[in-house]
Amino acid sequence: MGSDLTPSTLSLKRRAISGSGWSVLGFIAAQSLRLLSNLILTRLLFPEVFGLLALVTVVLHGIKMFSDIGISTSVMRDDRGDEKDYLNTAWTLQAIRGLLIWIVSCLLAYPASVIYNSSEIFWLIPAIGFSAVIQGFNSPTILSYRRHLRVRRLLSWELSTQVLTVVITILLAWKYSSVWSVAIGGIFGALFGCVLSHIIAGGKLPKFTLDSDALGNIWTFGRWIFLSTALTFVIQQGDVLILGAFLSKQDLGMFAIAVIWSRAVLQLLLKINDQVLMPLYSQIIREDKTGIKSKIKVARTHLLLATLPMVCLMVVGGQFVIELLYDSRYFNAGWMLQVLSVGTIGSIVSASAGAALLPLGDSFNFMLFQVARALLLILCMLMGGYYFGVVGLISGVAASKILSYPFLAVILSRHKIWLPTLDISAFLLSGLFIALGFWLTNGVKL
Repeated sequence: MGSDLTPSTLSLKRRAISGSGWSVLGFIAAQSLRLLSNLILTRLLFPEVFGLLALVTVVLHGIKMFSDIGISTSVMRDDRGDEKDYLNTAWTLQAIRGLLIWIVSCLLAYPASVIYNSSEIFWLIPAIGFSAVIQGFNSPTILSYRRHLRVRRLLSWELSTQVLTVVITILLAWKYSSVWSVAIGGIFGALFGCVLSHIIAGGKLPKFTLDSDALGNIWTFGRWIFLSTALTFVIQQGDVLILGAFLSKQDLGMFAIAVIWSRAVLQLLLKINDQVLMPLYSQIIREDKTGIKSKIKVARTHLLLATLPMVCLMVVGGQFVIELLYDSRYFNAGWMLQVLSVGTIGSIVSASAGAALLPLGDSFNFMLFQVARALLLILCMLMGGYYFGVVGLISGVAASKILSYPFLAVILSRHKIWLPTLDISAFLLSGLFIALGFWLTNGVKL
């Protein structure tokens, strides 16, 4: 009996499976380091520090996302992505962007310190923001690794950088018990990652280049990415910006811890999207679009089966997790974790479904979806806060993640890659799983 799998297809499948495996292992290692670091730092530092860091992080994350023009994605999907001039142009833009991020962070430091009534923010934002300058000079080899699904090498670089950052941060926190331990640890980690990226590139130094054709291609594709990532900032960090105006630094620190745990599984999915699915879809689309829907269905089915049960467990047992791992100062993060995890279910379904839009070149509709998500987040938080206070604000964050799905469904249907049976089943089975979990635990309430 013949097979319709060509050697190229088989190679692609092997790379996808291998890449997914390495992504999962790398994510487990990275997330374990992150959570271990968080547990240690909560014992070395005070809850208010995490609230302060949440505000600094949201400002810097916003600057980075507002300056994103899809450089990495452009290299990944463009036919010229392997050419020297194209890569050097991408690297040049990456370096310029890193410098601009730091300049803007310096300009925003004072307004942010006034808005959030914290003199420390004035110094922390430029200090932590300087990491972007260093990261801007990372070797373009890293961009090539993403394009060619060389996940194992990419993860080795990422984990090595993360380990050093965590070790330095913890040692500094143990010695000085200061929020500055995080800032200094981040700068040293960025410097190490930059040097290491050039070492693994074999010492081949890139050159400052601005190839006109490459610039045109990157801008044509990236102009909508620019708006999309700006809106993604509102989606991912808007909750912290709004809550920062209502909560104390201590309660905001609780929320930051709940966010880390509620998004842990989502981060795994996003990592697989970035390192495996998007490069895979891009290559399939470059070669032959035939059967793309069936390939997406297979990939998404496996991803949803692997991720959603873990999120449902967080909805049911989030309070237990917090009380098990943290001291009593942080117990209030438990109910926040449970509520936020409900919203993570919607985020996972949407993230797994929307991963094909950029490889298809539809950055415009991807941007429109981000508009809908951002508006829903603000609307749901404001309505929830108005009627139910802090509980309503946080519940609004979760609700917006689920309510945004219909907008994505419309976009996917235009490309004929919408999978309604799969997605509706994912939502219904998650609800049943959660209901069963609460019933088995004798009606534990959020």
